[in-house]
Amino acid sequence: MPVANSTPAPVIKATFIDAQAIYDQQRAQAQAEAQARAEEQRKRQAAEERKRQEAAARKAREQKAREAAEAKRQSELRRLAEQKAQERKEREAAEKAEAARKAKEAKERAEMERIMQEQLAKEQAAMQQQRRQQVLSEVERYQIMIQQTIMRYLNADFKGKSCRLKLKLATTGFVSQVSIVDGDSALCRAAESAVRRAETLPMSEDPAVYEELKDIDLKVEL
Repeated sequence: MPVANSTPAPVIKATFIDAQAIYDQQRAQAQAEAQARAEEQRKRQAAEERKRQEAAARKAREQKAREAAEAKRQSELRRLAEQKAQERKEREAAEKAEAARKAKEAKERAEMERIMQEQLAKEQAAMQQQRRQQVLSEVERYQIMIQQTIMRYLNADFKGKSCRLKLKLATTGFVSQVSIVDGDSALCRAAESAVRRAETLPMSEDPAVYEELKDIDLKVEL
């Protein structure tokens, strides 16, 4: 009996279906892998973007912090500068006030010293004047005493006549030199002789009085 075709059609169909399934599976797997890679890339890009944003935000915060710190530093510098300026102003004002006070004190002290000097000068002038009057009074008194001493040694009558003698006296009253200046010649000779006879004449122990009497122009008048 003749044998029928040994290749069954269902087997060929099954092989085709298996290849298609494999292809579809591979395609789906490739798509899934592509999507996975795309998702991974998206995630990576998103992560990188977040990092960039975080870095930018951190940088912005750091910049803001630096700006704030710089602003604070500048503010502190301004505060210190203003404080120093105020301190300098107060110091200058205090120095000015102190200088004014010292100048006022110096002026008042100078005025007081001037008044004291004037008062002292007046007192000294008054004392000198008083002393001068005392000396002159003593000089006049000793001149009279000297005249009286000389006249005691005059014997002749020379009434109405006068003579001027120049005498040099030591501190003891010793007559070291006598000379006639002018006057009645007879009286002058007699007066010169009287002086030499007396040898010493009255003399004050006061040096100021002696200074006025040591070289004396003496008028002898009767």
